[in-house]
Amino acid sequence: MKLLYCVPALHNAGGMERVLTEKVNYLAEHQNYEITIVTTDQGVKPIYFQLDKRIHVIHLNIDFNSHFAVNLLKKYLSHKQKIRIYKLRLTELIIELKIDICISLCGKEIDFLYALPVQCKKVAEIHFSMNNRMLFMTSHNKGILWKVLGKIRTQQLLNAVSGLDKLVVLTKVDQSQWKKSHIETLQIPNPNPLNNIEVSLLNNNRVISVGRLDQQKGYDMLIDSWAIVSLRHPDWILDIFGTGELENILKARIIEQKLVDKIVLRGLTSDVVTNYLESSIYVMSSRYEGLPMVLIEAMSCGLPIISFDCECGPREIISDSIDGFLIEPLNIKALADKISYLIENDKLRKEMGKNALDKAKKFSIDTIMPQWITLFDELMYE
Repeated sequence: MKLLYCVPALHNAGGMERVLTEKVNYLAEHQNYEITIVTTDQGVKPIYFQLDKRIHVIHLNIDFNSHFAVNLLKKYLSHKQKIRIYKLRLTELIIELKIDICISLCGKEIDFLYALPVQCKKVAEIHFSMNNRMLFMTSHNKGILWKVLGKIRTQQLLNAVSGLDKLVVLTKVDQSQWKKSHIETLQIPNPNPLNNIEVSLLNNNRVISVGRLDQQKGYDMLIDSWAIVSLRHPDWILDIFGTGELENILKARIIEQKLVDKIVLRGLTSDVVTNYLESSIYVMSSRYEGLPMVLIEAMSCGLPIISFDCECGPREIISDSIDGFLIEPLNIKALADKISYLIENDKLRKEMGKNALDKAKKFSIDTIMPQWITLFDELMYE
């Protein structure tokens, strides 16, 4: 079977890139599939996660990000031209490589994949919620206009995926939202990419969070929450791993809150497991999510989780008060209270950590990947 995956880039240390790598490596090893990955925005940066040598990668280097700084008209014309080029090249590749199934990770191709004049099966796996386009716009901009534009972009997504052979979503909540729009989906969660054996002893006075430093991840709120926690527990620190557009803004906020020696922005790490193992609590402050892999990763290292109960994702991983706490979205004080509560209750923290470790087993790659193999087989023999 010949598979082609479409993804913007592989140089990021993000959850989507990590999961894709684990999945294609598994398929190459266990199913002997011929797998090609096509990127549009890789550039000259190295691939972050190690791919099986049997996997073929093609970088088209269309670079959809290069025109963002130009005026609106030039941006529109440049984008349209690049989409035309991408359509042509992707069509040629599918035909030349005799691809059986093309899988979009919902990059730019998601808006035209259904209409490509090719014989292969067309699948999308969506790593974010159905309303992600609107949530992205309204979290970065205020006003009714942006909400309307967000709804238009969501409808465009609905129209595009309705013509595919299969749409795969990560969560039951998202599946129910798509169903309301009369689009049938298959729900397959992402597999845990970690295979560590050790677990945290939960004895270090350290809380950890991992993610992009952008508006979605809500680190501005986490910093404000930690200002409350730090007054109660000045001997605890918060380490945040990741890079992003808000790095300087978040550094300024840390200084403003007088937390320079209490919160550290650590940048990227090549050894996230060790950092989980050296922490005692994982906190997520996201405004919105898909299925956050960092929660599953942290659980597999035995960490209890504290997370905002945003619309999609956390509640399908965390059992409230069993292996973590779900907090009312955007409630900074409630987040601080639960972090403090878990800091103060060593026995509960370790009990939740044990339960989190058990929960993570549900997301093992040997449990999840057979579902994808079944889907591919069904598509081929329809």
